Amino acid sequence: MQQSTKPRLFYGWYVVWGMIIVGATAMAVAGPTYGLFIEPMRESLGWSRALFGWTQTGHLLAAAVGGLVIGRLIDRYGARVLLAVAGGIAALLLGSLSFFHPAWWFILAYVVTGLVGIHGPASIYGAPVVAKWFVRQRARALGILSMGAPFGLLIAFPAVQWVIETYGWRTGWLTLGIIGLAVIVPVSLLVFKRQPEDIGLMPDGDPPREARTSGPRLDPEARQWTRSEAMRTPVFWRITLAYSVFTFCTTSMVIFRFPYFVGEGMDASIMSVAAGTAQIWTLVGAVTMGRQVDIVGLERLLALNMLIMMTCFILTLNVQNAFMMFVALYLWAWAINSLGALQGIVYAAYFGRQHAGAVRSVALLATMLFAATAGPVTGYVADTTGGYEAVWWPCVGILVLSALLLVTARPPLHHPTSREAASAGT
Repeated sequence: MQQSTKPRLFYGWYVVWGMIIVGATAMAVAGPTYGLFIEPMRESLGWSRALFGWTQTGHLLAAAVGGLVIGRLIDRYGARVLLAVAGGIAALLLGSLSFFHPAWWFILAYVVTGLVGIHGPASIYGAPVVAKWFVRQRARALGILSMGAPFGLLIAFPAVQWVIETYGWRTGWLTLGIIGLAVIVPVSLLVFKRQPEDIGLMPDGDPPREARTSGPRLDPEARQWTRSEAMRTPVFWRITLAYSVFTFCTTSMVIFRFPYFVGEGMDASIMSVAAGTAQIWTLVGAVTMGRQVDIVGLERLLALNMLIMMTCFILTLNVQNAFMMFVALYLWAWAINSLGALQGIVYAAYFGRQHAGAVRSVALLATMLFAATAGPVTGYVADTTGGYEAVWWPCVGILVLSALLLVTARPPLHHPTSREAASAGT
């Protein structure tokens, strides 16, 4: 009897779990833990809050510009060496802040870290890399991938805060640098490969015939849009606009929501418990993402999560007690994680996997530009008006508009070029 040669576990799942580990580490090294260093460094070095704000803006702008190049390099060469080098550079720069910390070096370290694509859960590397390995199971794979961010936050916030309180902020930076080197570099070199075809496999681990008979919308042999072709379709800009304004609103709130809650009389310790436990809740959404897409539909699920985020904004603006704050933070965690996973799914489903990195890099540029303006704009409006309502209430309407843009989106139609038409006629 002939033995099946199909591997027990498709190699794509090793790529998913490797990227979860790298994403969680990047979240700890170059993500929201940044905020934990602000007050200790201000007290020690006498820096202004504005310096930290503009440093973060520079980091996001650099990530937007660097993503245009990184996306193409991922498509051509894969993330293996690229991510290892980027992670090593970021870890060395941020670790160096423990013993060399003039203001110009601090700014430069964060700008270069963004330029090489290490920001939060390594977004330019994550979804495009994983999308190349899956077609039928893409929603499930990208949903599981989104577990990296909450895992990283769940561990990093208390751990980094403990190191800073116990040993000081200098040791905190050194610790993050060592962790980045010890995790991102070896995992990238040992696990990541460009695409399944490079090692004799097909997407999802299917034999070639099964892959060819997949549904037309997610067929690996369906239309593979280049970056320039995708940019010429209205639906690309519809999705990108929806996500860009969403990113502006959520970046504004993620920076200022905790000071807002404190100003509304919420207890800081209860707030931290709510934010931490909300990350556990998001894991449910991550592991069921594939099923959610199957039941609800991709476009409707995108719109639904935009409306969940809208509800979070309304609850935050009307918060009166700890229960309302808990609900707002739980809704936030669910929607932000789900929409992050769905973003990778919708671009790959509409434009294919072959040029996923290049296509996503343009979308990343737009969303990062919007994110970079959110902090300064919200801060200026709050200083001028005495509150955040003048920014956040309009965001309620913006999120409704984003939901409408996404629920009415449809995959682009391919109009063959003259060369393709001639080939088809021969």
